[in-house]
Amino acid sequence: MKIFWMISAVLVLAATACKKGKDKPPPEEAPANTIVTPGNEPGYVYIDGKFSGYKSSGQVKLPAGRHTIGVALENSWTYLRKDVDVTAGAAITFTAADKPASKVWKALYVGLSETRGSSAQGDCSTHFTKAELDAGYEFLQWSLREHFEKYSYGLMQWQLERKDIAEPVMLKKGGEAWYTVEPGVITAKIPEIVPGAYDCVFVFWRESEGTCSFRSNYFGLAWTNPMGEPIKTGFVTIKFDAGNGVAGRIANYKANDPGVWVHEWLHTTGERFYQDKGLSLPQPAGGFTVHAAETYGYTYPWMTWYRDMMGGRVPNTLTGLGYLGIGPEAFLRCTVRETALDGACR
Repeated sequence: MKIFWMISAVLVLAATACKKGKDKPPPEEAPANTIVTPGNEPGYVYIDGKFSGYKSSGQVKLPAGRHTIGVALENSWTYLRKDVDVTAGAAITFTAADKPASKVWKALYVGLSETRGSSAQGDCSTHFTKAELDAGYEFLQWSLREHFEKYSYGLMQWQLERKDIAEPVMLKKGGEAWYTVEPGVITAKIPEIVPGAYDCVFVFWRESEGTCSFRSNYFGLAWTNPMGEPIKTGFVTIKFDAGNGVAGRIANYKANDPGVWVHEWLHTTGERFYQDKGLSLPQPAGGFTVHAAETYGYTYPWMTWYRDMMGGRVPNTLTGLGYLGIGPEAFLRCTVRETALDGACR
């Protein structure tokens, strides 16, 4: 009887303990925050410079404490930010006054009137008229406005200068079918291109004319480590296939493959420049980060890839953790030319 009583008591106590544990309510989660934007415009929410995965149109769970909260507004392409002490359940309200001042980036467009080299047909030249160089210049202006500035959510303001070269510019030939316009050839004719003068130089030249052809296996070409170049400046050449007319070809690219300028510029900043500043960008494919679009699930013509790379919103599908890219806060920091003047500038 004694043994039976002891066993029964243990079972009763165990049952009581289990029942108490079962009845205990689960811990309450901290209430979510509400992000209020002008006109309730939806936007992408950033915490301390990194995309959170949230959009402001829903409830957002923010970490308690002092943080920089940013919202990249989806329709107006504007970035708002503020430093706030976050508390659980609090509403964080943004106004137009929370838009930071844009950072000025400086570009130089160089149009080549005559490009000369040793082709399969012998020494020859291709030419662009002033009107054709004007069309290339307007094409770059359009992309700066529609892609560079938009995808930075207004945090980049590009100032564009123009210096055409009238005399022949010699191409460098490599192999049987590879022609490039080298930076040193351009700087010899435009000595104003020095460290700290520009963030990027864009050279526009004609690929073929009549029987003279400088066809190569690229459309645009970029030098991917500006701080490693003597000019400490981004350098891009666009080898333009004018076909039957420059204006018509540009219209076709705008409609079907509009990313040539932003693609090449991203090579100048997305391969080394921002990584050296501590940012996490996508893993390279074929040797280049900008060419990794398909690896991360993006499709041609890649415009959402360029947008998300600049916005720091490329899902890290390789690890399943976080997001990759540049991000709005990085555009408020040192530009290429500022870094060229002060290597410690972050």
